[in-house]
Amino acid sequence: MKTLRFSFALLILAAMFTPAETSAQTVIGVKGGIGITDFSLSDSSVDFDSRTTFTGGGFATFGLGETFFLQPEVLYAAKGAKSDLGGAGATLAVDYIEVPLLIGAGFNVGSGSVQPRVFAGPSVAFEIGCDLSGSEGGTTVSLSCSDIELETKSVDFGVVFGAGLAFPLGSVQLILDGRYDLGLTNVNDTEGDEESLKNRAWQFMAGVGFPVGG
Repeated sequence: MKTLRFSFALLILAAMFTPAETSAQTVIGVKGGIGITDFSLSDSSVDFDSRTTFTGGGFATFGLGETFFLQPEVLYAAKGAKSDLGGAGATLAVDYIEVPLLIGAGFNVGSGSVQPRVFAGPSVAFEIGCDLSGSEGGTTVSLSCSDIELETKSVDFGVVFGAGLAFPLGSVQLILDGRYDLGLTNVNDTEGDEESLKNRAWQFMAGVGFPVGG
């Protein structure tokens, strides 16, 4: 709840600045970048390290008046974490198609050539793959989660909040954003295992948007 309150506080602060002239437009585009992902785990005896992954996909931005916008996205988001199990490096990779629904606020700085934005909203992610791989002594083995009876929930609900910049460049926009993607669902669905396992990720993306109205 604290993260939600912080996100909406950012939106209110953003609304106090000069509205962006292009915020009433509809913009469609694509973006891609990196994710730095790991798990929130109820068992503190297990030590996970972050995993660097790819995330990216498409988005549409719909202006809501002069300041606010609604932005649904469809992203491929690779998540998971690394761990050192008995001296062998292991990676648990869980991949999703993620659909955030973001509400944000944008404002102009100076001449309007840079437009800072803040945003927050819920997301739902649908699992498309789960694998455990490990390497030791130059040998790498990869198994699907079902092969080792590690079951994960197929749907993960979460919340996303972050900030970004838009640079209008003639008929297109260059877009940069950074966000924190916090999973709210215990995705561990292994029978008899009560341990809670939740996704979390920092994601940094760059993209291009094409205004189509406004």
